[in-house]
Amino acid sequence: MLLQILKAYAESIDHLIPGNPILKHKPRAFSSPQNFTCTWSVVENREICKPVCDHGYFGLYGMKKCQPLLTCEDIEQLKLEGNIGNSGYVKEVWHSYWQKFPVVVKKLRKFDRAGKIAGPGYLQGINLMKNFYRPSVLLQLVGHCNDTIVTEVHRLLDARDLEIRFKEYPLYNTLQTRMQLCVSYVDILRTLHSGHDGKIYVQCDANHIQKLAGQFLFTEDFRLVLSDVDSMETILVNGTNKRLIKCTVWGEVTGRFPAPEELWPYKGGYDASKLPLYDEKIEIWKIPDVCLYFLGDDVSTRQLKRSLKDIHKQCKNRNPRKRPTAEQVYKTYLTIYKDMIKGNFSGFKERV
Repeated sequence: MLLQILKAYAESIDHLIPGNPILKHKPRAFSSPQNFTCTWSVVENREICKPVCDHGYFGLYGMKKCQPLLTCEDIEQLKLEGNIGNSGYVKEVWHSYWQKFPVVVKKLRKFDRAGKIAGPGYLQGINLMKNFYRPSVLLQLVGHCNDTIVTEVHRLLDARDLEIRFKEYPLYNTLQTRMQLCVSYVDILRTLHSGHDGKIYVQCDANHIQKLAGQFLFTEDFRLVLSDVDSMETILVNGTNKRLIKCTVWGEVTGRFPAPEELWPYKGGYDASKLPLYDEKIEIWKIPDVCLYFLGDDVSTRQLKRSLKDIHKQCKNRNPRKRPTAEQVYKTYLTIYKDMIKGNFSGFKERV
């Protein structure tokens, strides 16, 4: 019965959960000249809306119009009301309010060893958030001042708490929602890999699944936004030529989660200067593990996992040149997802 309700709801609206989660948010016209984007909040169990803003402005849920990014003077007036539990080694994260709207304030741990090591990447990440304006991909910037940034709040926190969130909101613990997270993740990758302005962005601080999951926040309709861009490396693209990279800030990479080309290939001790270069295909290698993490281990996922087997096998090709692009994976995922929505997927179960 739940499946029929979800399908009917998907046909009648353009926002996400509990309707068709992959339909893009479309700006909606109100009586004022300001356009808004609306979505279904699983937290409030109602539709919430925020302004659609241009680069250099921000809009939070409940706001009536866009506002310019907060300045140093604005940020100095914010009161830090409590440290958020998922603060990392590199930065402290605090709750605050701008006017009546909740925001998050992040500050670099500049006096800690980790903060000193990651400081350049942290500042580079601020520039990325300022210049790479993709609200559906990156956490929305509200303001910045030196090594302090203010961002939008996401009350469901990061993807490390996947199963906890589904226990809190069991209505949404469906294969549809879980597959939506796989599609959302690859949608972010294809945007970062698109070569926008001659640049491809690659996440370097993702050596195991929990570390990577902690870099993505859940939106209130169970999609993802990338929140941690401190260790993002840039591949410069000029036609068919690319300036390759290597991720060496935090030392040697080990284990089965990283791509083979990220591992130290020689006998003897690790030497970062001798590590071969690579490209964005290191992230394609990790896609199957990330998607399987989102799908979970319930027996109801078996048929869906079988349908993903071919594309996942391609992603795990040890030759990076033979791996598909993020765009190709996205199209395959989306086809499978749409089959689930249409009811053509024999293994679909309403609940996990």
